[in-house]
Amino acid sequence: MVKYQSMNGIKDILKEYGVDAALVITASNTFYLSGYESTNCRILITDEKDYFFTDMRYLEEAKNAIGDRFEVLLGGVEEIKDIVSGIGVKTLGVEENISYGEYKSLEDLFKGVKFVATDKAFGALRAVKSEREINLIKTAQSVTETAFNEILPFIKEGVSEIEIAARLEYIMLKNGCELAFDSIVAFGENGSKPHAHRSDRKLCRGEFVTMDFGAKYKGYCSDMTRTVALGAVDERKARAYNAVLEANKLAEKAIRPGKKCCDIDGVARKYLAGFGLDKFFSHSLGHSVGVDIHEMPAFSPKCDAVLEKGMIITVEPGVYLEGDFGLRIEDMALVTESGVEILTHADKNLIVL
Repeated sequence: MVKYQSMNGIKDILKEYGVDAALVITASNTFYLSGYESTNCRILITDEKDYFFTDMRYLEEAKNAIGDRFEVLLGGVEEIKDIVSGIGVKTLGVEENISYGEYKSLEDLFKGVKFVATDKAFGALRAVKSEREINLIKTAQSVTETAFNEILPFIKEGVSEIEIAARLEYIMLKNGCELAFDSIVAFGENGSKPHAHRSDRKLCRGEFVTMDFGAKYKGYCSDMTRTVALGAVDERKARAYNAVLEANKLAEKAIRPGKKCCDIDGVARKYLAGFGLDKFFSHSLGHSVGVDIHEMPAFSPKCDAVLEKGMIITVEPGVYLEGDFGLRIEDMALVTESGVEILTHADKNLIVL
């Protein structure tokens, strides 16, 4: 069993928040801290001991999997309250992104205990990936690229968006992964919707096929978008593709520790502006990837977070002309000590099938 280092890391950060203990409820954070996935668990972090609460469905398995790092107990918030009261907790760290109903039930139960929001603590810790996390994401990306390479011969006139998506997902599943998210497949004018819902729309020659998909391996996600063409596309579409491709490359070259996320976004946006295409680039340049498909920080005009070694962020410029066509090219970039390592190796020059 791999020893996770995140408990010491989160305890160091939580000290800065001045909390006596922290309650972790959200699935992505409980998995991040424990490496164990269940539909019913809560983690209580204290100075002396860390507790993992679950129900009878998972109790035995959880004890075997993580019992060397957590005291695994049967129960829920009532049992957590007993421990919190017993060790005299006055200030309890609680995630902000729990439901209002759950927050109110905690507030009613833990009377006299002050709650402190700890979401930023988890965001800071999860933003920088360990070597183990990086390797898991690389494996997920490798399977994602296998799916891309295997789908190309299947892209033919008359095939539907649903058929392409289903086959992509089957390939990732058969290669030992889960799905990081529902695959996006969009033909022609549907490509102008960045998160188009796949349909029974049939593919015609001269159209772009945009595929945004990713595998999840042992709890860690990958994310990739490629746009290919069935038959030659007209000059207008080819120019747009080449502009997006160059914006992608320039932004990736600019990535290095110490750079602000908003500045990397600006590199791509400025290049597209030279072609009058920036007004059709309707989303941020990218987002961090890890346990969740969207994490922080992000390559966004509003994000002034500074890049650090170990961060993994997508670079995905795109242009979307409503009712006409759209395209996107997305890689995953790992910030290294001196620059960047692109984790996505699939061909991103325009592939004409």
